[in-house]
Amino acid sequence: MKIGIDAGGTLIKVALVTDEGRTFKKYPAAEINQVIDMLNNEYAGEDVYLTGGKAEYIQEKLNFNATLSIEFDATFRGLSQLLKEADIDLDRYVYLNVGTGTSFHQATRESQKRVGGSGVGGGTLIGLSYLLTGIGDFDTIIERAKDGDRDIIDLKVHHIYNGRPSPIPGDLTASNFGHIINAQKNASIEDQLIAVIGLVAETVTAMAINLADAFKTKNMVFIGSTLLDNTVMTDIIYRYSELKNAEAYVVPDGEYSGALGAIS
Repeated sequence: MKIGIDAGGTLIKVALVTDEGRTFKKYPAAEINQVIDMLNNEYAGEDVYLTGGKAEYIQEKLNFNATLSIEFDATFRGLSQLLKEADIDLDRYVYLNVGTGTSFHQATRESQKRVGGSGVGGGTLIGLSYLLTGIGDFDTIIERAKDGDRDIIDLKVHHIYNGRPSPIPGDLTASNFGHIINAQKNASIEDQLIAVIGLVAETVTAMAINLADAFKTKNMVFIGSTLLDNTVMTDIIYRYSELKNAEAYVVPDGEYSGALGAIS
């Protein structure tokens, strides 16, 4: 067995690879010491590969040797493998790793270059949701947001033009959270949660579009733990990209790119 671990700021992602196949698991970063105990007690005889911001901490606490990889290189190796498995063949693209924050990369088939980052990511999604609604559990946020309505909170282009023809699609957001005062309605918890997700999704997608334009491509790949089972966010990413004539790809199991690539 080979075990790849991507220890990030919010989640610890694990890939277990055997001759029979592979299994992905995740643990809250707050449980890092429990993960270390599990490795020492159950996997000391296996090949363990580490990457991510907390990888060195894990390495120091293990009772056996583990291989350490540079995070960005490991993620690119894992992503390249997942793209191939998904039959996504891109010669030139950008990818955004939407974790606690968001990391920006330009890539070809052979290599990647990190070109920046943003503090807007999954940490923003959870933090703002908690401040507005008192809900800080990621899965609960996503599930309840499915019943929300962004039109009550977000100012859209069609609000400004009031049904008249507009020079850009009416679905586009003119101002996140900019309509709530005009709407004269009480926004439900569900409305607030989907508005927060919309803010994060549109922000990272807009950054991806600008990054892709600079790299002379329309191809944008999104990975990261924030997208895990988050159909609310991925639907917004796809729709916003379509409105901007860009091509978005959300890679299956992309949040495990680092864990998988650490093994490679």
